[in-house]
Amino acid sequence: MCRFTTLAVLVPVTSFYTGTQAAETELEEAKVAGSEVAEAEPLWELGVGAGALYGPDYPASSEHHLRGLALPYVVYRGDMFRIGDGQTARAIAYESDRLEFDLSFLAAFDADSEHNELRGGMPDIDYLFQIGPQLTIKLADFRFEDESHSRLSLALQARAVFSSDLTRIDQRGYVFEPMLRYRHYDWLTPNLDVTVSLRPTWGSEHLHGYFFDVDSEYVTPERVAFSADSGYFGTGLNVYASYQLTEKSSVFFGLQTSFHHGAANTNSPLFEDQFTVGFGGGFIWSLFASERLVTE
Repeated sequence: MCRFTTLAVLVPVTSFYTGTQAAETELEEAKVAGSEVAEAEPLWELGVGAGALYGPDYPASSEHHLRGLALPYVVYRGDMFRIGDGQTARAIAYESDRLEFDLSFLAAFDADSEHNELRGGMPDIDYLFQIGPQLTIKLADFRFEDESHSRLSLALQARAVFSSDLTRIDQRGYVFEPMLRYRHYDWLTPNLDVTVSLRPTWGSEHLHGYFFDVDSEYVTPERVAFSADSGYFGTGLNVYASYQLTEKSSVFFGLQTSFHHGAANTNSPLFEDQFTVGFGGGFIWSLFASERLVTE
């Protein structure tokens, strides 16, 4: 769908469905070889972040646009509520060495139909928001001879989706998106973290329809009427890298690939490409931090 950003924290390249949940700014502490390797960090941090992302206007669209974004950088590492040190904003219900259950929140950019040839004359795609439960299973930790370490985890995510033009809010259906994620800390060189994630996605009929329905009033000689079905949406294979320049600053880069082969609504006139690519990058600069330190 549209590119994702966090609610309060700038996130690198991401997309709504194919995991361009480009991209992630998690600073999750590693637990390696059965023992915790935990660092004390400030309870909260404030700063600035900016970035740019280039990707498809909506899932399976052949048209791409460049978007720039500057936002406050906010991190809060509370016991029950966290922003920025996990997947965007999370309300933690349960956490152990191997399991975490939380309520998570996501947001996505809007898309202007007048700037998209296929959607011309149709309603815009509004800002999108997701909220729902997430169960994260920590599958394995690894330590390597170069003293780098990594983690393999599985996140089971189910969320309700809402759209808003900032004057009203509409419910748009539901999404189920399991994610297999491998994160390597200090890969090749210290301070370089790389994450690879695989995210197949399924959506409700109402949600598919928000992207692929063509009502009779929007039919043209090139755009036939279409009513979407529920089912498989596509799979995202994404790579995200972040490099810590100094104690207060870091840069990031994300690459997202989306595979829509076998998707439920390939016959829609708004469905163009079975494979799309997006990418983006930016920086984060922390300006203020709490004197109180915490260890997750």
